[in-house]
Amino acid sequence: MRTSTKTTSKVENRAVLRWLLSLAGREKGRLLLVFFFACVASAADITSPFLTGRAIDHIVGAGNVDFADVLKIVLVLLALGIVLSAGTFFTGMLTHRCVQQIVRDIRDDAAERMMRLPLEVYDRNSHGDIISRFVNDTTAIADGLIDGIIQLFTGVVVIVGSLTFMLIISPVVTLVVLAVTSLTFLVAMTVTRLSNRYFKSQQAITGELTGLTEEIIGAVETVKAFAYEETAATRFGEINRRLYTTGQKAQFASSLTNPTTRFVNYLAYIAVGVIGGIFGGLSAGRISSFIIYSNQFAKPFNQITAVITGILSAWASAVRIYEFITLETETPDAPDAICPEKLEGRVEFRDVSFAYTPEKPLIERFNLTVEKGTRVAIVGPTGAGKTTLVNLIMRFYEPQSGEILIDGRPMRDYSRQGLRRRIGMVLQETWLFSGTVRENIAYGHPEATEDEVIAAAKAARAHSFIKRLPKGYDTVIDGEGGSLSAGQMQLLTIARAMMGGSDILVLDEATSSIDILTEQRVTRAFEDMMRGTTSFIIAHRLSTIRDADVIIVMNEGHVVEQGSHDELLARGGFYAGLYGSQFEN
Repeated sequence: MRTSTKTTSKVENRAVLRWLLSLAGREKGRLLLVFFFACVASAADITSPFLTGRAIDHIVGAGNVDFADVLKIVLVLLALGIVLSAGTFFTGMLTHRCVQQIVRDIRDDAAERMMRLPLEVYDRNSHGDIISRFVNDTTAIADGLIDGIIQLFTGVVVIVGSLTFMLIISPVVTLVVLAVTSLTFLVAMTVTRLSNRYFKSQQAITGELTGLTEEIIGAVETVKAFAYEETAATRFGEINRRLYTTGQKAQFASSLTNPTTRFVNYLAYIAVGVIGGIFGGLSAGRISSFIIYSNQFAKPFNQITAVITGILSAWASAVRIYEFITLETETPDAPDAICPEKLEGRVEFRDVSFAYTPEKPLIERFNLTVEKGTRVAIVGPTGAGKTTLVNLIMRFYEPQSGEILIDGRPMRDYSRQGLRRRIGMVLQETWLFSGTVRENIAYGHPEATEDEVIAAAKAARAHSFIKRLPKGYDTVIDGEGGSLSAGQMQLLTIARAMMGGSDILVLDEATSSIDILTEQRVTRAFEDMMRGTTSFIIAHRLSTIRDADVIIVMNEGHVVEQGSHDELLARGGFYAGLYGSQFEN
């Protein structure tokens, strides 16, 4: 999800800018109010120095002060101060609301895109990095935009207003200020380019560190079981050191902007005092006003460079999120795609070829016909392509060539959601989410009644242990299963699959996490569930698939044998070798 060439980077930056502007366009009303209050506050701020200079000129010397005019000016300055405070308050309040709304839209867009991405995106990218884009990067955008929008509106008004008043007071001295201030642009541009490079690297390493942390925490039992703590800490430390080094460089580069630009501004003050007083013939009040205006004129640039860290970090984060939300989604369903209410269950593979990566073909010209109600077992060594067949049946992946037919229709004629609702699936890896036991069983079927949930749990032989939980079906469990054993978690996933009344059933090592006694009970439940249903059973324990109607033996993506258990044993081929290796004693 990263770009590498300079040309692509420029195109991407323009695209990211257009994307951010389109998001800002959704908040046009609030942005116009922000601009209005920013103009009001800035106008009050700009007018004050001019009046201050006039007040100074009314103070000629000791015993020679025009108190009446000075008092009038002070009252006006007090009123301007109130206007400035009110305008600044409303500008900040509306800006924060606007930015939070934009960030909410970004997260909504990213979540919507996440639901439509193909499975390969999650297979090829660190889950922690994806999470980092949702959490860290959106937060960085919020922080950067809050400062950026305020500086954009107030800065433009202050620059134009200050320049106007300076030209009124003395065009000659104004040109001197502009000449000195131009050095600020050169300094800011140089430091910005240097900082931007480091901040992009910093965000990428942050995603890498988040991914490793999520990996270690998610598998902490495995880490401890294999005494991997020191190695994991070493890997974390290596990435953390790179993040520290890159972050240090980024902070150092960005920290150069404020002192250097302020030094240039001090040169401007000296120029105003010397040239204005000696060559410009300005009064003390006008020189005072000019110095304040020169400071106001440069202030937006100083403020922008002062928050350059947040702005660059926000931009780097925006690029990362834009990369994510512009990833190619799954091929959309055809407009006339069928959403089946019922499937007969006839499945046919015709010359199907598939590879996760082009250089490593996995399944080549695979042909298989499975009649309605057939129980098909798929066996073979690790990496033979068994789970890949499941991914193709579920349309998690599309074959590179050939086609898969369901009930005589190409699979692409069906809508993905409609097809998957008719396919029950139980995987080796259990997955539960934070919620009640009832909600986990009824996942995908929120309209299910209490009786239907209990019936599914009883069919999966899970009802007895659920009733022993503190609150029964209302017991709240977390995504890791809480105090549930691996076998109990597996039973809940089996009950979830039994909720839908599926026409095609896929079992991928579905009883791998439960004990032998429970497996026997669940097997009887599966027997009822598979009766009259086309079933695909992936199993490593060959004793569990002896009664399958057809056993497909795969090796290196090819079907090497096909037949019943007795037929394959009688041939003495590849399957007989696998079976013998498990039961040779």
